[in-house]
Amino acid sequence: MEIIQSIIGFFIAIGILVTFHEFGHFIVARFFNVTVLNFSIGFGKSIYSKKFPGKTTEYSIGAIPLGGYVKMLESQEMGDLDKSNPSFATKYCFDKQSVYKRFLIVAAGPVFNLILAAIFFILVHLSGITGMKPLIESIDGVSDSVLSYQDNALITKVNNIDTKRWQDVRVETLNGIVRGDKQLRLTILKNYDEVQNIEIPIDQSVLKKKGDIIKNMGFVPSRPDFGTILGGVQQNSPASLAGLQTGDKIISINGETVSKWSEYVDIVQKNPNNILRLNVERNQKLLDIILVPSEMKIDNKIVGFAGISPARGALEKYRIKVKYPLIESIDKSINLTIDYTLLTFKMIYKLFSGQANVENISGPLSIAEFSGKSLAMGYVYFIYLMAVLSISLGVLNLLPIPMLDGGHLVYYTIEMIIGKPVSMKIQLIGQQLGIVVLLSIMVLAFYNDFLRIFSG
Repeated sequence: MEIIQSIIGFFIAIGILVTFHEFGHFIVARFFNVTVLNFSIGFGKSIYSKKFPGKTTEYSIGAIPLGGYVKMLESQEMGDLDKSNPSFATKYCFDKQSVYKRFLIVAAGPVFNLILAAIFFILVHLSGITGMKPLIESIDGVSDSVLSYQDNALITKVNNIDTKRWQDVRVETLNGIVRGDKQLRLTILKNYDEVQNIEIPIDQSVLKKKGDIIKNMGFVPSRPDFGTILGGVQQNSPASLAGLQTGDKIISINGETVSKWSEYVDIVQKNPNNILRLNVERNQKLLDIILVPSEMKIDNKIVGFAGISPARGALEKYRIKVKYPLIESIDKSINLTIDYTLLTFKMIYKLFSGQANVENISGPLSIAEFSGKSLAMGYVYFIYLMAVLSISLGVLNLLPIPMLDGGHLVYYTIEMIIGKPVSMKIQLIGQQLGIVVLLSIMVLAFYNDFLRIFSG
């Protein structure tokens, strides 16, 4: 089911993002009267095509759903017509347009991705998105006395930017790191009314670490203090086979009293394939149940897994729904799009300069996994993911790599400066180098995906 959900989510996300990107090229080209011969979503052999009567554009879907293209009329395709009617070529052929028009047509694709991201963020802010409050239990290098009110130590600002969810803290922390800040400034609200400002030193090598930046910076989020009442039991899991049911309350394990969910988790994870004797309360009766946790790999460690989840009532105080009215949503969405765009550019620079861990580069398999998970969580989370992916697609295409939109924009910029097009010889060499660079990135992304999947 998860695999199917991931596949569906991937195709929906990529289909929408690529279509909007290519639509940017298409609509600006048509604005300048350039003839568009083909508008394709996907590469390779066409599995569907449609050409409307009296129109020159053929719309098609390719067999490989990892991109798309807009093919515009070039003067060399016109043959003798170009010589007999030069005005036709000047008006309708892409290569006969002024360098400024060609620049705008090519730039429109990535720009439309950024516009789409802003639209998605507006929808998210209008609908409201629920996340975990940035409640902190401890921070590496910060004394326990500073966070003495652990349950109520809330990060309200990072570098003077408001943070309502852990995702906000994550983004602002990354912004500070990639800017090269020496310290991260946090505003902590303790015991609901006590405000304290603290500074955490930033080690730039933190970007070379694999995994979540929050964990790597030494943040330990507060864990919800669940009770031991079962909120869910997975089918065919060790818990289900043992006879545990939703609503059961775990009283003790191997004679040791258990009152917190974290205590149950610690015992189960330490005992893969070992027999655990549970004392369980069900309908005011006590039952003895034998549970044998199976094995599960987490962070390259084998831990026990039972397949049950706690009742979620206690979770509510840890959650927050962030929602804004229309005008504020537009303002925040535009700013968020700009912030994510700049952050993505900076992170790419860090990756290529060796200042960040290349293992954090994700490929199509990770995108599919994230798409499936966000789709399962609800449409708001899926839209948020598509906003982030749309920015990534736009930024990637703006990189000055031949074969990408950014590479063509570099050529057009040079043409504007020197007054003539870059020679075909140089463009051909650039194209070959571009292919090598793009293939290398794709191989690395797929390698990281497979490594993450098979290492657990």
